[in-house]
Amino acid sequence: MPLHARVAAIFAAYFFGLGLFLPFFPLVLSEAGLSPGEIGTLLAIPMLVRLAANPLIGAAVDRFGTPGRALALLSILAAVAFSGFFLAKSFLASALLLVVISIAWSPLMPLGDALAARVEREGKGDYGRMRLWGSVSFIVANVIGGSLIGEWTTGVVVGGIVAGLVAAAAAALSVKLPRIQVDENESVSIASPDIALAEVMEDEAPGPVPANGRRKGLAALLREGAFVTPGFLLVILAAACAQASHAAYYAFSALLWSQTGVSGTAVGIYWGLGVITEIGLFAASGRVRSVLGVNGLLAIGIAGAVLRWILFPFVEDPVSIVLVQLLHGLSFGATHLGAVAFVARMAPPQWAGAAQGVNSMVIGAVTALASAIAGMLYASSPVTAFVAMSVLSGIGGLCLIGGLVVSGRAKRAG
Repeated sequence: MPLHARVAAIFAAYFFGLGLFLPFFPLVLSEAGLSPGEIGTLLAIPMLVRLAANPLIGAAVDRFGTPGRALALLSILAAVAFSGFFLAKSFLASALLLVVISIAWSPLMPLGDALAARVEREGKGDYGRMRLWGSVSFIVANVIGGSLIGEWTTGVVVGGIVAGLVAAAAAALSVKLPRIQVDENESVSIASPDIALAEVMEDEAPGPVPANGRRKGLAALLREGAFVTPGFLLVILAAACAQASHAAYYAFSALLWSQTGVSGTAVGIYWGLGVITEIGLFAASGRVRSVLGVNGLLAIGIAGAVLRWILFPFVEDPVSIVLVQLLHGLSFGATHLGAVAFVARMAPPQWAGAAQGVNSMVIGAVTALASAIAGMLYASSPVTAFVAMSVLSGIGGLCLIGGLVVSGRAKRAG
């Protein structure tokens, strides 16, 4: 099996579990008797844990491990921990399990993105076309989960997540890639100041800069990594705001729809339809990036998120729900593609995992805050919760403008 197909299989297996977790795991918690406020707090835990777990584990894998083995080990650990939800019924037990799960599960996405970006960089595959199989699997899980939840909600959701993680581990073990070795005197392609950020924002590759020795840890990456600049962080924060604005959707869309009489099957279909435009975007990612560039992808993604969450709590008929769901390709897909491409271009190859971990860390921090806020606001008014998510997306737009201004000034100064 070609390398790109093996990476695609990892995405497919991982996203099958995620396709059950995001829409239906809140129903598992609700079935256990937890309140909306408690559910919002619990869903914030993975976001908080990944603030430390993702960059630290990403850096450790970059330095000591191989991508395939690391993904396999983490997948198995997450599967074992998820199995605890067959028994957990209290807030405390759920919280403890989610802490353990998050340490192993949260780094899988940035590590998978880094692996796919490396495969694309080596000319062995296209990131978007590998990643789209994750989206296809996500839809399959949405539909299957929606048709089966009800009397066996916990068994279907938790059992499906565990099965997906076991399959991801098996696929990861088939990937035979060594970790990247960088000699101390070797020159690598990295972007050092904000002037290089300006070049990347214009979709130009940064030039080679002396590596000045091998990075020795995450602290060294953040201290010495030339690509971690104010402009870089503003762009990452822009993407984080758009991604985090999905917090109310992830936590409460299934509850909101089910309370208005929508069946579990329809919930799964609505979630799946939302991913269709994402698949189309990923399939054409190379051409779309060449036309729009990184900042264009982020801009249309943020605009889509602002519009989507303003409309979301007010649409009730099936046609309107479908139309709003199709904005997912922008609100999630475009911002995700833009952020991954941006980080992959800015970071030197030997720090690919850690750099994507920093990206995930920022997204996690904002999403944790958004999840907690969404839980409190939803308890009083679902409309207020989703409008707040639209405002958060708008803040992301301001951050993107700020990143462009900072990088533009640096380029003119240079």
